Amino acid sequence: MAKSDPVEQLRTLNELLARTGASDPDRAEHARRALDFFSQEQESGLMDVSLADCADRLAQLHFGEEGESELAFAHWYVPTVENFSPLWIRQAIVVEMKKLAGRRAALLLVTGLREAVCPEGSYWTKSRQAQYDRVRGWIDELACAWATRGSQLQVVVL
Repeated sequence: MAKSDPVEQLRTLNELLARTGASDPDRAEHARRALDFFSQEQESGLMDVSLADCADRLAQLHFGEEGESELAFAHWYVPTVENFSPLWIRQAIVVEMKKLAGRRAALLLVTGLREAVCPEGSYWTKSRQAQYDRVRGWIDELACAWATRGSQLQVVVL
């Protein structure tokens, strides 16, 4: 799996958020311009952009403050840990899904999973791919189990 570029991931997230129907097209264009600026600054070495720090701000730009939009948003940054156990992931996903409870449309964003499975300086192996796929499956199953009946839930893993 190729190494992730945070600015490119933010560009992808921006386009996804712009297409949710709950965002104003002008906001997406403002975010595109900001991301172009960040990209230039990152290339020149003046600024380092973090997906974990910027994803919430990008969602807030698109949807406004919490409760202003008809689309609920929750973001889980996966910290680097030694072992991914179903119990640990269950607890983290349940906390995020409770934030989305009772809403007709919701988006759960998960970031940092790739980096948690394969820390910097390590190689992406078949065993790490299997672990990544297993954790993705747990996330999807838990999100579906905890989603409000009849709601439209989108789960995005970057």
